[in-house]
Amino acid sequence: MSEFRTETDSLGPVQVPADKYWGAQTQRSLTNFPIGWETMPQAVIRGLATVKLACARVNKANGDLEGRLADAIETAAKEVLAGQLDEHFPLVVWQTGSGTQSNMNMNEVLSNRAIELLGGERGSKDPVHPNDHVNRGQSSNDTFPTAMHVAGVTQLMDETLPALRHLRDALGAKAEAFKDVVTTGRTHLQDATPLTL
Repeated sequence: MSEFRTETDSLGPVQVPADKYWGAQTQRSLTNFPIGWETMPQAVIRGLATVKLACARVNKANGDLEGRLADAIETAAKEVLAGQLDEHFPLVVWQTGSGTQSNMNMNEVLSNRAIELLGGERGSKDPVHPNDHVNRGQSSNDTFPTAMHVAGVTQLMDETLPALRHLRDALGAKAEAFKDVVTTGRTHLQDATPLTL
């Protein structure tokens, strides 16, 4: 297998590592914007995958996307959600405000993985095109903010709320353990009415 494959976009051909699912636009972003090291948070990547999965389902249900293509996109999106394709999202957070590069990175990864699932050749854009199929009916100006909202809610549900419940339970246990300990209250730098810990 060759070390690189040639992919094309509106600017022409570009060499992409053969073992990566991203395509021409992601590679151009890596080449043209080599700033920072802070990659896009996995929560946002998974948020984008969730949006793409939902769009594939809706486009299929509306008859706007052939079933086998939608199913392959959905399978690829589920692989992203499971963390199986994390290495294929190399872009840093320093990009346009609408997240166009990350949106295209997701489109290219899902397209190339779906192509493989359907028995095609990575980078061919056939039978699943990153724009025409994966991004059908979407705009980066809508997709990326939606993905950020999905990421925020997911992080709240998966990380923040469980941590707050743990804190609540720990404080409750300490309150119970020290309920009989009486100490001097303090207010305005003076002793006040006694209270329990």
